[in-house]
Amino acid sequence: MSISDPARFLLRRLAITGPGKKLVTLMFGERINVIWGASNSGKSYIVKALDFMSGAKTPLPPITEAQGYDKCWLELELPVTGTVTLERAMKGGDFGLHIGSVDPESVGRPDRTLSWDHRGKGESLSGFLLGELGVGAKEIARTLTGDKNAFTFRHYAAFVYTEETNMMGEWSPIRISDRSGETFDKNVLKFILTGVDDSAIVTTQNPDSQRTANLGKVEIVDEMIAAAQLEWERDYPGDPDLNDQAEKQTATIRDLQQTMSDRQSLLDDLRLDRRAKMESLRDAQERRTEISLSLQRFALLKSVYESDLQRLASLEEGGAALLAGVRRPCPLCGANPSHQLHAHGIDEVEITQRAVRAEMVKIASERADLAKATRSLEAEQEGLLKRAERLSGEIEDVDQQLDEVKPQEVATRRTYEELDAARFVTRQGLALRQRIDELHRRKAQLEAFKAKSLPRGSVTSGIDGVTGHEFATTVQTVLHAWQFPGLPTVSFDDKTHDILIDGKSRRANGKGVRALMNAAFKIGVLLYCRQKELPHPGIVVLDSPLLSYRDPLTSRHGELGADEKQVKDSGLKEHFYRFLVAQKDQAQFVIIENDPPPIALGEGSIVTSLAGSQGTGERRGLY
Repeated sequence: MSISDPARFLLRRLAITGPGKKLVTLMFGERINVIWGASNSGKSYIVKALDFMSGAKTPLPPITEAQGYDKCWLELELPVTGTVTLERAMKGGDFGLHIGSVDPESVGRPDRTLSWDHRGKGESLSGFLLGELGVGAKEIARTLTGDKNAFTFRHYAAFVYTEETNMMGEWSPIRISDRSGETFDKNVLKFILTGVDDSAIVTTQNPDSQRTANLGKVEIVDEMIAAAQLEWERDYPGDPDLNDQAEKQTATIRDLQQTMSDRQSLLDDLRLDRRAKMESLRDAQERRTEISLSLQRFALLKSVYESDLQRLASLEEGGAALLAGVRRPCPLCGANPSHQLHAHGIDEVEITQRAVRAEMVKIASERADLAKATRSLEAEQEGLLKRAERLSGEIEDVDQQLDEVKPQEVATRRTYEELDAARFVTRQGLALRQRIDELHRRKAQLEAFKAKSLPRGSVTSGIDGVTGHEFATTVQTVLHAWQFPGLPTVSFDDKTHDILIDGKSRRANGKGVRALMNAAFKIGVLLYCRQKELPHPGIVVLDSPLLSYRDPLTSRHGELGADEKQVKDSGLKEHFYRFLVAQKDQAQFVIIENDPPPIALGEGSIVTSLAGSQGTGERRGLY
């Protein structure tokens, strides 16, 4: 089968039923599935249920929410048979096999019965699933003397389902169970990565071969030391004390951070002050504009008052002339003396004069009030002018201060960035120095090696150096795609059959980094099988691979270590999910996490949220 079209399984639905109980169901997309939410919401229980429905002997844990439920169902799509549905009692035992997709609440008897034990009589679940992958009867050596066990689907399951405890464990991810043994675990990995089982027992190495192999390892380590030493001498000439540099750089950066904070605060205060003064200046200018308009209207009104007074004075003067008998146009109707048909009475003229004088007094009073209001506005206008001039000067002072402080802040920030870059180089050097020291320790161990005469008929266990190197390269590709901090060199430890990151073993890292190493290992097994056209179920279920992103205040796993903090700050989480999206056609992924994915996962993916007993949401938990 080609790499582009591998035989693979697909999880479709997990269901749990019980008499009179509500159906519990969880659907899976064919590409990426993320189940996230609060603790104690059933996330880890899902992994146990999937493993249980793949043939695990141990029954499901009797949690409170499961009371009253008695049967578990798993719908799968297989490469040969197509869609099938497995049923099994939650207490364990054999499986019922239904062809096609069925309704767990109304289905009849199963089409076939499959034994949970690969060694049981009749057809077993393990034999059925292995047959779907094209894997026949295979044998795995469990001891150096050549004792063998049959290869079962349960051995694949150790690389398909990874629970949280195993995810962060200090032991090698190849461990099948607590009782399987190191030799057997190594040989299972060898079969999965090579397709070669132990039906023909491998000849035991003699002492000369052991010494030759060990010398080859010493040569490889020497080459690695020489390459690392050359890099050290090139990038860090003069053998500087990087620990002292790192301490000084950290202290200087701490001081620069405080200086940047102080200068930024000063800039913020100056900008706020300038904004307030600009608003005050704008208010003063707007008020001056209003006053100017009012003064223009007052001037116009004053001219009206002057005109009215002149007119009234003329009326008063004409009335006086009438009283004196002067022949002139009538001050009341304007008629010329020759057209005046009757003489105005003295009383009538006097009444008119009194009215005119009263009106003149009124207008004079209003003109005086207008003059008072005009003087008040003119005084206010003068005050606003002085205020505007003062504010303009203060704004110029603030602008000058800003011009002085801005370059200082920019210079400080530039110095900080340069120093931070230098500190990064220093830390890279410290990591290189640590790798060189680790390689020297490894060389010392190899040089202290003493060949052992193994019993007659014994066998070598595990994979060879070439396969281990190729596999480590595959895992390194995964970690680099995740943007693992430092883009480390991954090597294969033939002793533990585990990976080393820059020469560091699993035990030398924090829980979060161990979880990432385990996840990369399991995904690396799948990708390596695809590259070599070897069988693999095509499913990877990981519980808490991104443990480094936990909240140390709420997580039961405690504070983050230095290496975990480095991972958390690196942005690896987004690259992790982007990598899964890129591999979506190679396998089906099920990720159990506390937080939702930071990116959209695309078509064929499902994100399920479990809010927990104290949370809010459409679904509190699995049940």
